[in-house]
Amino acid sequence: MKTFFSRDILIFLLISAVMLGLVARAFHNQIIEADTMREQADDRHERTYRIPAVRGEIYDRNGNLLALSTPMVAVQVDPKKIKQALSDYQQLMALLNLNSSRFMQLVRDNRDKKLSFVGYIESEDLKERINALNLPGVFIKKIAHSFHVGGDTQAPFVTVTDAKLSLWVQESTVSSYLYLFERLGKALGIPPKQIYRAVYADKDRHLYIKRQLTPDYRAKVESLKLPYVFVSNEYKRFYTNGEVNANLIGFTNIDGLGRDGLERAYDSYLQGQDGAKLVIKDVRGNVINTIKASYKQGEGTNDKAYANGGDIQLSIDQNIQYYTYKALMQVMYKHQPKSASAIVLDAKTGEILAMANVPSYHVNRIADRKGSGLRNRAVTDFIEPGSTIKPFIIAKAMDLGLIHKNSEIDTKNGVMILQGKRIKDTSRHGVLTPEGIIQKSSNVGTAKVALMMDKQQQYELYKQLGFERDSGVYFPGEVAKHLKHSDFWQPLDQASMSYGYGFNINLLSLARAYTVFANNGVLKEVSMFTKLNAAQTPVSEEQRVFSPAVAQQVLQMMTHVTKSGGTAVQAHIPGYQVAGKTGTSHKTSQKGGYQQNTYMSMFAGLVPASNPDMIMVVAVDEPSRGDYYGGKVAAPVFKEVMQHALRLRQIPPDILPAEHPHFYEQTPNLFKGQIAQSGSLAASVP
Repeated sequence: MKTFFSRDILIFLLISAVMLGLVARAFHNQIIEADTMREQADDRHERTYRIPAVRGEIYDRNGNLLALSTPMVAVQVDPKKIKQALSDYQQLMALLNLNSSRFMQLVRDNRDKKLSFVGYIESEDLKERINALNLPGVFIKKIAHSFHVGGDTQAPFVTVTDAKLSLWVQESTVSSYLYLFERLGKALGIPPKQIYRAVYADKDRHLYIKRQLTPDYRAKVESLKLPYVFVSNEYKRFYTNGEVNANLIGFTNIDGLGRDGLERAYDSYLQGQDGAKLVIKDVRGNVINTIKASYKQGEGTNDKAYANGGDIQLSIDQNIQYYTYKALMQVMYKHQPKSASAIVLDAKTGEILAMANVPSYHVNRIADRKGSGLRNRAVTDFIEPGSTIKPFIIAKAMDLGLIHKNSEIDTKNGVMILQGKRIKDTSRHGVLTPEGIIQKSSNVGTAKVALMMDKQQQYELYKQLGFERDSGVYFPGEVAKHLKHSDFWQPLDQASMSYGYGFNINLLSLARAYTVFANNGVLKEVSMFTKLNAAQTPVSEEQRVFSPAVAQQVLQMMTHVTKSGGTAVQAHIPGYQVAGKTGTSHKTSQKGGYQQNTYMSMFAGLVPASNPDMIMVVAVDEPSRGDYYGGKVAAPVFKEVMQHALRLRQIPPDILPAEHPHFYEQTPNLFKGQIAQSGSLAASVP
């Protein structure tokens, strides 16, 4: 009897435990997990995400990285959804006759595990109006339940009756809406009011709150589980040499699109092809399922973009580029011009080894991407080439048989009257040979030689040199050339254009023209990319400007410019023959004519002259302190850069040995004493 009684008690207890478990499970499903179930049922939505392609990298000729893209993240929100949800919560609180602080206090004070009891629903109308809002984390139930607040047995005990409908709120969900701006602002370091104003001012479905964030922000933001807040992948462009290359390479905008320089010129190639991923997300932004990853061309099954951008390898030598920029900065400090530009070419191929401009800008600082520092003046700015054009006139006249290397041109007292205008030299030179005209930079001598030609012949020369077309290298903002047709030339025009006045080109066009002296009279097209086997490319006679003999003779004449008595002694590099030509031209006036006290100082040089490896042209705009002559301002820039570049390219010296009878002819006076004492030039080179 006793055993039977004990067994009945045991069965009763087991049945009671099962019933209590079922009741608890029902409460858990109806109340605690109801929010999750409804979100899964009602708030799932499809969303398409862009899979950004990785922009191609930019390298110099030696494989040094110049521009790359680093992974970053962006935080964006859906303003429409956020504003609608917050408006609905405000309506709920208005229906309950509660302000926001009182509402959240009730939520905190009456919390049982995940849910909080807010109050009873006193009417059917109130129930329908609340249900119509369909708010996440808000539930109306008819259930009896008792609990200690927060599950703490020492906390107040709350009893809810099932005699009335009761309103329950999931604090984590509701607070994620009501405190969205505060929590997101704290995570991103942005004032909440700033986010609030941005959201309420925006009418689109996608608003970036902050971009170009380091990848660790993804976990920081996603851990907040804020509704309608999304973290997406993107890339930030970084430039390894900053201002050294800034106005050449340019930059991209925050969306990764090229906006200046080579980044803009070759944007379509560098950019690649973005992909897209279609996913199912819940209201909190969590990915429930990936439907597919698709592409603008075809479809795929993973998250890779259709195609990453192509890499570009430039002909630039970053070391020579650096030395060029550094030398220009030095001339800016010493002579305080408005700006300065320089270009270095491979003399045999036309490849651009350096192209630098100052002032420049810090390309990695977005705030600095403005002002005149953005301009790649070597291609965007006009110059009148001045006396740097004179060797071409001498060469053309020799090629036509009008003069020869020993011809004598009488410049008299350095003044020539033509059509009532004075053409003059800086000093009297009397009778000059073609070599003397180039060495002394005689305007009168050059004008007299030019007037021996038909004006059409001079015009055709300038066309052959490329002065009527662009560089052939696609640089954004490259200026169109201005060369008046010879039909409209007066004798004075022909004369003034022979020494570089009356027509405009850019610095790159001038550099290209000088390739004729390095290639036996053949013009080489310039390129920003390496040319495979360019030196072995068969010569087209259409590119020939002068005969090989004339080109060599004039090249030799230009070596006297950098020797004692020439206008560019400061361009001389110990151990090397340097051929070059200075230019010092008056700047044009906005009122017409020329300004008397503002100058463009220039120098164009080739080294080593015996077999040119490099060509460098330098232009210094309006030097305002110290000298203004090209030989004193621009020529030292040439020397500073070339002595480094020759070492980098391992070009051996070509100067004649000390025992050669013409040794002293190739060396400026300032080196004669040292060399005479040591017996060789090598001993005088530090």
